[in-house]
Amino acid sequence: MESPRPEFDGVIFDDAGEPLPAHPAFLARRFGCLPSDGDVIAYAIQKLGFVYVGPIRDALLVKFEPSSVSHLAAFAAFYEIAGHAPGRLVLGSPGSAGSPERYEIFNDFIKGLKRVEAALSVYQGSTGLAAGPGEAAAKGQAGSSSKRLMRPLDSISSRDEWLGQLLCNWRNARCGSRLPSSETLDPLQLLNIARGRAHIVDTSVSNPTGYRFRVWGTVNSYRAGDANKSLGDMPASSMRDGAFEDHWEVVTTGVPTYQLIFHVEESTPYSYARLLLPLAADGRRVDQLVVLINERPLPELEAL
Repeated sequence: MESPRPEFDGVIFDDAGEPLPAHPAFLARRFGCLPSDGDVIAYAIQKLGFVYVGPIRDALLVKFEPSSVSHLAAFAAFYEIAGHAPGRLVLGSPGSAGSPERYEIFNDFIKGLKRVEAALSVYQGSTGLAAGPGEAAAKGQAGSSSKRLMRPLDSISSRDEWLGQLLCNWRNARCGSRLPSSETLDPLQLLNIARGRAHIVDTSVSNPTGYRFRVWGTVNSYRAGDANKSLGDMPASSMRDGAFEDHWEVVTTGVPTYQLIFHVEESTPYSYARLLLPLAADGRRVDQLVVLINERPLPELEAL
């Protein structure tokens, strides 16, 4: 595994999952004051639930306080860590007044991530952060249940052939490391292939509850006429909660996702494959998602 990139100076994720420079002077100005002990990063971690991720020698250091950490901050930190795939992961928690900081060292960063999840679950219930590609993430709440299986992009099923075709179009529309935009990914061709099974979501706001449907695909068994409504306007359910996480993940990472999803909502089952494709007008910051839905039986989930 590679060590953290040398140009990476460290970042701190706030309670909205937004990355901030991990510079004490910047954070002090942002908070409008400097804590009495002068350690503004420790203050942000302990009191505000922020998560710090930064290089330390040949490892990646992650600092958080399990009893107060923000779910969105932890979620963002998870994908930052996974993106670096460090050879070693060091988990730290700021000590209270008069107490030293606590550290754990992991030579396998996946084991370190599982330790983060375990620590969080003690205080807040499992956040599901360790559910990555090839693992099922199940969620449920009153009146609904959900099973989501993340699959590698290159394993798109023959049953979802048209999803694979649009993924190929998306890849061809990239320019080097720059993401496609709504102009470079031919919208007419996309909609013609999707045949009413595509949503276009505006993701220009930072909070996923505000992501707004600009185009609502008419060929679906879930709902109709939701154009211009936001994710937050959807009925409270495991389906909406999963959409918050999955859409936010693609917006944050700029990486498409392919999932197999089974929901039961108000005794009605929904079964489909889904492909999320990120678009960026400037090639970098994701401001739109193409959400492609292929409703079909999912024998792949029967063994789970």
